[in-house]
Amino acid sequence: MAKGILNKFAVIAGNKNAGLTAEEECTVVAPIKEVSGKAVHCRQAVKMAEEYLLALQNPEGYWVFELEADVTIPSEYIMLQRFLGREISLELRMRLENYLLDRQLPDGGWPLYAVDGFANISATVKAYLALKVLGHSPQAPHMIRARIMVLSLGGAARCNVFTRILLALFGQLPWHTPPAMPVEIVLLPQRFFFHLSKVSYWSRTVIVPMLLLYAKQPVCRLRPEEGIPELFNTPPDKLRNLDGFQSGRWRKNAFIIIDRLLKRFNRFIPSAIHRKAMAEAEHWTRSRMQGSGGIGAIFPAMAYAVMALRVLGCREDDPDYVRGMQAIDDLLQHRTPQEADSPRTGGPCIDSGTSAAFAFDPSPHAAADGRGNSSICQPCNSPIWDTCLSLSALMEAGMPASHPAAKQAVEWLLSQQIFSPGDWSLKAPDLEGGGWAFQFENTLYPDLDDTSKVIMSLLRAGALENGLYRDRVARGVNWVLGMQSSDGGWAAFDIDNNYHYLNDIPFADHGALLDPSTSDLTGRCIELLSMVGFDRTFPPIAQGIGFLRSKQEGSGAWFGRWGVNYIYGTWSVLSGLRQAGEDMQQPYIRRAVGWLTSCQNHDGGWGETCYSYDDPSLAGQGESTPSQTAWSLLGLMAAGDVHSLAVRRGVRYLLDHQNQWGTWEEKHFTGTGFPRVFYLRYHGYRHYFPLWALGVYSRLSSGQKTRQEERRHSSPGDLHLPWLERIGRR
Repeated sequence: MAKGILNKFAVIAGNKNAGLTAEEECTVVAPIKEVSGKAVHCRQAVKMAEEYLLALQNPEGYWVFELEADVTIPSEYIMLQRFLGREISLELRMRLENYLLDRQLPDGGWPLYAVDGFANISATVKAYLALKVLGHSPQAPHMIRARIMVLSLGGAARCNVFTRILLALFGQLPWHTPPAMPVEIVLLPQRFFFHLSKVSYWSRTVIVPMLLLYAKQPVCRLRPEEGIPELFNTPPDKLRNLDGFQSGRWRKNAFIIIDRLLKRFNRFIPSAIHRKAMAEAEHWTRSRMQGSGGIGAIFPAMAYAVMALRVLGCREDDPDYVRGMQAIDDLLQHRTPQEADSPRTGGPCIDSGTSAAFAFDPSPHAAADGRGNSSICQPCNSPIWDTCLSLSALMEAGMPASHPAAKQAVEWLLSQQIFSPGDWSLKAPDLEGGGWAFQFENTLYPDLDDTSKVIMSLLRAGALENGLYRDRVARGVNWVLGMQSSDGGWAAFDIDNNYHYLNDIPFADHGALLDPSTSDLTGRCIELLSMVGFDRTFPPIAQGIGFLRSKQEGSGAWFGRWGVNYIYGTWSVLSGLRQAGEDMQQPYIRRAVGWLTSCQNHDGGWGETCYSYDDPSLAGQGESTPSQTAWSLLGLMAAGDVHSLAVRRGVRYLLDHQNQWGTWEEKHFTGTGFPRVFYLRYHGYRHYFPLWALGVYSRLSSGQKTRQEERRHSSPGDLHLPWLERIGRR
């Protein structure tokens, strides 16, 4: 398979312009400034895109677009309803079925990301099981293809840990096949090698309710025709230890031995300790289900939590259960093909008034319900992220801060600021809250990515000049300062969440148990601190730059943890370095610029496949996309290359690919949940990032400053930042 994958991208790699002479480059596409009328065209393009994006703003002031993952989430939604005994309406069944069938590959498998993805065994097993539960015959052609694919990949026993747990919940695998997860770990002291505070927020919100399920080991019995024994090369009841030893991986092998011992001796734990652990795990879970967004505001945690409560015997009218189910159902998005080819400036939204994301992809399996409607279940929602990025894009496009849309967005964002403590407080008990989350409600888990981007959008909109908002901005900046890790970088949700040995435990086969500092987040936080008036000599910024220099790849690029991939990371870092006042002619920065330029495709755009996480030699390679082209342009312009041929060609790409309604089409997944495991398609990226890049280009190419530069402060002035006192004492 690896050879086939590499061959798949050989064509892409061959489309690069690296090695062309300047004369040959000019024959690919004429520079923007040499094309008659292109300057006007750029202004017109910005105006069209601005009008389009403004039309999608919710009356309350926010933007929110569909957030699409792979088929595992809608498949798990179907299985969750079966586990809980909830009937799925006929219409919703057909809609979910349409989506699953639409995403199946010709070879029978289901990928982790669309367009250039390949069959993933865990996604394929989950989709196959969900379709069987929906009544699909194993003899149907699409099911036969899926079955052949699963067996060719080694059978369902080769699935990842989360899929094994799902199969155990439905009696398709014995409960001893997933890794041991004794509920008693919730009682372990913080100094122990494993503690909940030592894993990421998304891990702990999933693990704790899962511990309750593992302790009870429930089985939802399927009818014989719904089971999937045909997907196993070895009968499931004959399977024992699925996590095998690996040569040269002593620590991983040691954890496997511990796992096997736990399975053998777990039953000898005293009942009093077991009851105490069960009570603590239930209390922990319920205490994080109090908000309307559900536990952690992410689907996997929500699903395990409501299942755990039902297994523990809660009633259907239990307030925590009811709230949890509502949060899950709120993640459903419904698409209709009638909206696919029409302007998005007056039609209905996908979901009942809560989303600005219009239906985009009609399912080719329209015969299933005669209309081609489809539905998905999102992994979460993204209103904070979509709103701050939309606001920044509009500000850079020239929209005045006095515009009603800007005022509404600012007010809405400020209404979402979180001042209460959360799990992050364990590492910083004296730090005042002030951050923002990603979702409509996720009070316990604000993050540095949203917080930095929100504040920068507020600054572009003039919030720091408004006396009513200064303290709010200061609270956010202070929180960012206090959340810096000891390595000089910033992570997404926690401080020093870098216990890398834990990625070797059998449960962590996804390799995303932790939340360490990353280059993209560090670049973002440096960019924010610089906007409010700190420079590169400010200790937190200096330490952050040191972190970034230590993480730069040999190619000159930076890894992108939260977006695909090296293009995203490099843009994020260059933007931060520019604002910090780094000399953008330094060799390490020019290496990054040279790498970005070398990745440009023949069509003038940039793209990068998600597979670059598996094979870094594919960094910066992939079919051009509007969002990744925009990131590349913003990175190059941050480095001062506004008038370069690469930038002019990239702008030309965006102009040529803008559609009649003023926006862009993008099928690829360019967002990252967990590298190599879980990817995201942000349906808003194609709207606001190209607008942002064109707005910045229009300003800089005509000798103007960007809105960011206009709003950048020379010093933090009288901002109340209590954390500065701690920094001064270091």
